[in-house]
Formats: sequence, structure tokens, C-alpha cells
Amino acid sequence: MKRVFTKTHRENISKACMGRKTWSQGKKMTKQCVLKNMKAHLKYDVSFNFLNTYSKDIEKLKYLNRAISRKRDCEGFTTEIYMEYIRKFYYDKKFNDLYKKWVETKDKWIKPSLDHIEAKARGGTLLLDNLQFVSWLENRAKVDIPQKEWDKIKKNITYYLC
Repeated sequence: MKRVFTKTHRENISKACMGRKTWSQGKKMTKQCVLKNMKAHLKYDVSFNFLNTYSKDIEKLKYLNRAISRKRDCEGFTTEIYMEYIRKFYYDKKFNDLYKKWVETKDKWIKPSLDHIEAKARGGTLLLDNLQFVSWLENRAKVDIPQKEWDKIKKNITYYLC
């Protein structure tokens, strides 16, 4: 039988724990532990060695994983496609420039955002050739505009700004 705590009892527990240090405070997990944890939580069956090849910047690897965590962004992804995705974007110049700038500034408008070059609503596929990283602001502005038309708008952006 599950014990039900009263509001007063919870408050007393909270007061008793105030100021108490947690066992993990000030400690850092090793890269190996982080990678093992990542492997355990991935829905793709990749080897530890595969993840370890990208351990130079684990935070970037975590970011790439989060970018495809929504079901609609990775629908149809297999382990092989996931591995290609990591290989492609981990070293992608455009993504890395954008990611580096975002990490340095933490400016929400330039946060890297996964974009479909040809929108799914307009028949675009989930293939890697149809994916790119752009800033969050650009992704919001682009919506479902075809890439060629969007490039034209970007080229003449001052025309559209009042």
C-alpha cells in the first residue's frame, strides 16, 4: 500500500533537507560514463565505439541527438540513417559555425534548428539530403517557402525590411 504524505509532512521533510549537499555536487561524470548513458538512452542500436569517435565534443553530439528527438523529425530513421546523420552534421561547416556562435552567445535567435530544405508539407522527404541546420529565427521565417525562393528573399532581405 502506497503511503500518502500530508502537506505538513512534506514541508517538514523539505525543511530538514534545506542546505544539505547532494552526493554529486561538484562532481563531473567522465566522458565514458556520459557516452554509456547516451548509448543506453538512444533508440538506435549504435556501438559504444561509434559514439566514442565523436567524444571530442560530447555537448555537440548531445545537441545533434536532441535535434532529432521529436518523432516528426526522425520518422523513418534507422540505425544506419542515424549514423549517417551524425557523420554528416558533426563535421558540417555550416552547422559548426552556427553551433559555435550559439554556444558563445546563447542568443536564442541563432540557436541551430533542423530544417527541411523542401518542406514536408510540400512533398519534401526525411532523407538526409533534405535536412540542414539554420538559425531558429531563419527556420521560423522560412516556414514552408521553397529553398530557391527563400535564397532569393535572403539575398534581397533589405528590400523586405521597412
